[in-house]
Amino acid sequence: MVTIRDVAAEAGVSIATVSRVINGTGYVSQSARERVLEAMRKLSYQPNAIAQGLRRQATHSVGVLLPRIHESYFSTLVFAIEKTLFAHGYRALFCNTEEDLAKEQDYIAMLLGQRVDAVVYFIPAEDRRANVEQLLEHGIPVVLLERALPGVPASQVLVANFDGACQAIDHLLELGHQRIAVISTGPETIPIERIQGAQASLEKAGLPPKALLKLKGAPDFETGHAAALRLLGRSPRPTAIFALTDSMAVGVLHAAYELGLRVPEDLSVIGFDDIPLASFLIPPLTTVAQPIYTIGETAAHILLTQMNDPELPPQSVTLPTALVMRYSTAPPRR
Repeated sequence: MVTIRDVAAEAGVSIATVSRVINGTGYVSQSARERVLEAMRKLSYQPNAIAQGLRRQATHSVGVLLPRIHESYFSTLVFAIEKTLFAHGYRALFCNTEEDLAKEQDYIAMLLGQRVDAVVYFIPAEDRRANVEQLLEHGIPVVLLERALPGVPASQVLVANFDGACQAIDHLLELGHQRIAVISTGPETIPIERIQGAQASLEKAGLPPKALLKLKGAPDFETGHAAALRLLGRSPRPTAIFALTDSMAVGVLHAAYELGLRVPEDLSVIGFDDIPLASFLIPPLTTVAQPIYTIGETAAHILLTQMNDPELPPQSVTLPTALVMRYSTAPPRR
């Protein structure tokens, strides 16, 4: 009697891959699928109808991999994901990865052990490709947040980061600023499109490359504060600073206060994200808003759809950004 093990050996794939082809669940590459089907024909293999009908029992749990849950941006994201999933009978397991590859791998092993039904994954870098593929190979739907991973058949919810960064620089140029500085960390913590948008707009305006200051570390208050002290110590100092996250922009505001500079009279400051705190700062922060709650809500709805119908192809959604003008930006002093 021909078994699934015989088919796997003939096709040169794992037993799990043959099972996914037979049951029509999970990700299998086209070449592997064709080898399995050819092996089944060659060996005259007939799947057991009863076994074929046995599906993995749903646990009604979803894993969520995020880098810094304590930050305002991610706490809003977490709230949206949890609220949407809970309303549909699912419970979320939140994993704080700190952008540590080994920690992410440990969490993924835990989520597989817990037999979660799906995963939301905020991808910090290209080297997480193997992590995503591991989840897909186990038949688990995945939605990637903010960063695309080309060639991986996972759904993704992206944001128009490039356009948003361009809007911020254009706003400062329209106000008349020429001495503009941009504070960023690396692409492992800030989407590369956001960095590229800021760089492209600076170059288009003919501003020097050193206007973009890239620092190591998390894109948080401490990084923004340290960068601002460094920038504002230059002569001539910048008249405007664009921080690529609101958390860094708050650090800039504090540095300006410590140096006796008034915002926006002496220094314009603009951020990116529009975290809830941004509108309550003094002065309220001009920022590029991304729809944080909608990102989480959209990711959860995509997973709910895919868990209901595993045969659906991956979805890709790009949400818009919008400049929100408040009182931290103004024309430079003459």
